[in-house]
Amino acid sequence: MALSTLLRRSSTRLSFPLLSRLSLSLSLSSPSPSPLLFSPFSSSSTTKETRDSSSSSFNNPIQIWSNISSLALPDKTQLPKSQWDALTGIFRNFAKSPWAMDQALSLYLPSSSFRPAVGKFRLFFLTRCDVETAKHLLDMAELESEEAVHRFLFPIFAEFCLRELKDDLMEYKKLSETADLTKPHTWYPFARAMKRKIIYHCGPTNSGKTYNALCRFMEAKSGVYCSPLRLLAMEVFDKVNSLGVYCSLHTGQEKKRVPFSDHVACTVEVVSTDEMYEVAVIDEVQMMADHSRGYAWTRALLGLKADEIHLCGDPSVLPIVKSIIADTGDDLIINQYNRFKPLVIEAKTLSSDLRNVKSGDCIVAFSRREIFEVKLAIEKNTKHKCCVIYGALPPETRRQQARLFNDQDNEYDVLVASDAVGMGLNLNIRRVVFHSLGKYNGDKIVLVSPSQVKQIAGRAGRRGSVFPDGLVTTYKTEDLDYLIECLQKPFEEAKKVGLFPCFEQVELFAGQYPKLGFGELLEKFRENCRLDGMYFFCNQDGVRKVANMLEQVQGLTLKERYNFCFAPCNVRDPKAMNHLFKFASCYSKNRRVNISMGMPTRSAKDDFELLDLETKHQVVSMYLWLSYHFEEDVFPYKERAETMANGIAELLGESLEKACWKPESRNQKRGRREEREEGEDREEREEGEKRTSPLVRAFMMKRKNVTQENPSSLLDFGV
Repeated sequence: MALSTLLRRSSTRLSFPLLSRLSLSLSLSSPSPSPLLFSPFSSSSTTKETRDSSSSSFNNPIQIWSNISSLALPDKTQLPKSQWDALTGIFRNFAKSPWAMDQALSLYLPSSSFRPAVGKFRLFFLTRCDVETAKHLLDMAELESEEAVHRFLFPIFAEFCLRELKDDLMEYKKLSETADLTKPHTWYPFARAMKRKIIYHCGPTNSGKTYNALCRFMEAKSGVYCSPLRLLAMEVFDKVNSLGVYCSLHTGQEKKRVPFSDHVACTVEVVSTDEMYEVAVIDEVQMMADHSRGYAWTRALLGLKADEIHLCGDPSVLPIVKSIIADTGDDLIINQYNRFKPLVIEAKTLSSDLRNVKSGDCIVAFSRREIFEVKLAIEKNTKHKCCVIYGALPPETRRQQARLFNDQDNEYDVLVASDAVGMGLNLNIRRVVFHSLGKYNGDKIVLVSPSQVKQIAGRAGRRGSVFPDGLVTTYKTEDLDYLIECLQKPFEEAKKVGLFPCFEQVELFAGQYPKLGFGELLEKFRENCRLDGMYFFCNQDGVRKVANMLEQVQGLTLKERYNFCFAPCNVRDPKAMNHLFKFASCYSKNRRVNISMGMPTRSAKDDFELLDLETKHQVVSMYLWLSYHFEEDVFPYKERAETMANGIAELLGESLEKACWKPESRNQKRGRREEREEGEDREEREEGEKRTSPLVRAFMMKRKNVTQENPSSLLDFGV
């Protein structure tokens, strides 16, 4: 049966990405692409529809294309200004349509080139369009939905691209074939040859979902646990071994091989898709939708060779997991969980007074500066002593602070933490108190997302601890409304999950652009890659910043640049970036790479020294990561680096126990340049605070306009 006949039978509901690539290849290779070959709206002149004299040519987009494409460019447009302007608005909306942009990928037209192509199409159409055709389109825009208009315009746009942009499409097609990320489930043929059983443990925090998955993990003859954090992998490693199951540890920075072990606890980024396991556990599976790291969870779900895969997470990615499982052909079992005890919202807030803090409280703040200010205020005005946990601390220090807080026989009974407390630690928290619900995102203050509020609030109360009942409230009374709103909301369903190319895919694409730097190469790949509708290309801004810095380093292969760019480096820390640059430069000269840093001899006396300790641990951690990704003889000081990492982590713990300084003290020992940079950062933050997002302002206005009723003392929500 002819391909054009198949396309004619498909009806107007046919989605362009579902069209066979053969049809497009034939269209692009044909001297004069036929509308009948490509468009799902096309119809043969011998069909009943064409013979029906009552059918209007205006209802057939391909007929409209035939009419305008056969006309030469007139000296003067036929349209009055009012129609021209109105149609311009329609085309501008079409250029912004996510649906149309996705459909254009079937033409091998990348999203970065879609709007320019629509601009050319608009000019071509408007200069040749007659008044009657314009009137029909304007009537349709008035009577039909915007989506219907876009669906009507797209076949005309497709025919325009096939005729007027044919050479560009051929080039895009060539690029897309080397940047094709469609059907990622086919990348793992051995996993597809298996009939895996996927068990989704779906529920909130403190519901037992991870516990049940780990029980099955320990019962199995072999297993792998995929953690979102080094910290959590270390916790599982210790716990499983203490229960008599031999388990190894594998993260980017360390490998601990336990003799005779058939189980491994690892971070999700380093999990092997080559090994066979009886049971695999993928924790915090909702991270598949994370804009930076989501690809690692997607890779684990698609590629793990395990008879059973246990997914632990909230319901936000359950619908999209069902779609992925439909592609892989595996079996899916869903186990629903509820919290052991409901999370209770305490209507009595701290009323902006830290003297109302009680033992077992966790005060959550969203900046390092705020954390230390809160710690200082609590210890100055109350009898409580505070432990501190935030993202820049190494896992060993966070574990030490958690043990200090959990121990009921010491004076450290309050925890001050960032959102890093949301996962990875078992903590005896009686009550979570949000010091604020706004977070600086690098540009402005935005409200913390409901999903993140739920994740953090759910850390209160833990089965088997001294505080089995969980409470949550706010520091400021005016923040309580938003807290309640977040906890009442259902989990927001993720629309897409992350994907990122492996090195081999990047290498294949690099053959098209041999002179591009690695950062530009990744950006070019992102612009030209093809993705299925349920996936997005993960954001790797940090990788591009490192790549741009390393352009000055000559003599690195593409594989070596790839490894250096993915090293765990805080791109906002100039000292860490400088050390990474030194490591790469030394490696490129075929020299042994030294740590180039002495071991600190004492704990920090002020905030500047504390920051310096944090940076030094990060540099040592980065060295360890590189030592596992390059030849051992090139990074020969692994043991020294491990000793330094442990020593610095201990010094950080000692520093936090006695920390009683204001964060501003960091400027006291900086030179003029550092002070100037700090001042610029502060001005940028203050400017960002002025540009508070419309969402925050809208919520503030809502709070002012709504009459406050007397709240009950306790509000119960099972979240």
